[in-house]
Amino acid sequence: MIDTAYRIPRHSVGLTIFLLMAGATLGAVWGLFLSSFVATASLAAGGPLALLIAGPLLFAIYGVGTTYIVFGAPLWALFGGMWFAASSSRDTGSAATQMGVTFFSKSHPINQATQRMAQQLDLPPVRYVGWFGSDDINAFAMGTSNRYALVAVSKGAIENLSQEQLDAVIAHELGHIASNDMERMTYALGVRESLTFFLIFRGLKKFARWVFTPLSELELLRFSRAREFTADAISAHLTSSEAMISVLETLKGAKLEPQPHNQAFVMMAALGDNTLFSTHPSLDDRINALRALPVSTSVQQPDQETSVPSPQPISS
Repeated sequence: MIDTAYRIPRHSVGLTIFLLMAGATLGAVWGLFLSSFVATASLAAGGPLALLIAGPLLFAIYGVGTTYIVFGAPLWALFGGMWFAASSSRDTGSAATQMGVTFFSKSHPINQATQRMAQQLDLPPVRYVGWFGSDDINAFAMGTSNRYALVAVSKGAIENLSQEQLDAVIAHELGHIASNDMERMTYALGVRESLTFFLIFRGLKKFARWVFTPLSELELLRFSRAREFTADAISAHLTSSEAMISVLETLKGAKLEPQPHNQAFVMMAALGDNTLFSTHPSLDDRINALRALPVSTSVQQPDQETSVPSPQPISS
């Protein structure tokens, strides 16, 4: 078990969905105002006769739009978001395989170390533990339920990190699971997808979200940055602050490739400058936050071997 003096932060899914529903409602208000302005200006340009003929219809449309703002937008954001979230998380194992993740056997040292640390966090056994073929030092977690979670580390992390550093990376990903990050992110992105599901092209969806629901977009980015600090802190308490700082210092010296955005997961390491529009805080800010943590006793027992031996071959 993790040190009882340390309480794992548990993020509320409900609060995030409420904020996104509020953002959707404000977006609907803005959309109605914009469309009303354009329609009224067009009718006015057509002269008094156009206003006389189409005016009543326009006011009826305003009434329907107002009703949608009050009831439709928040309800669709809630229930539509739940539907999209459920449809995007049907099978963690199949989704991971499609992304090129190879699963470790139960006897593999990395799998065993992951299960030991999961137990310390009071988590059920991690169902899927694997690796993916990237030379970058990276990792990610997936799954809306703790019972169907996945933790995957990159080939570069396995080959280039020390045993202590790799433990810290795995603990960081387990921190995302223990703090309810994975479920929260999946449902939040489900709400976002529900607002633009009718638009075919991804670029058009992104444009529409930033025009009509910018507050929802900013809230998602804020959450994405904040969750990295939470996972770092859990990793520090599960292993040590020094181990997690060492990983981040190593990343500072590496040339990371930009990671494609994927709603199924967020990589541990990503390019970020801690602005309002970045998905990750800067590495320096994460290091400073770890150094500011109170000194605590490691949760690992002295007689327990928790480091990961150098795994050769990776897939054994």
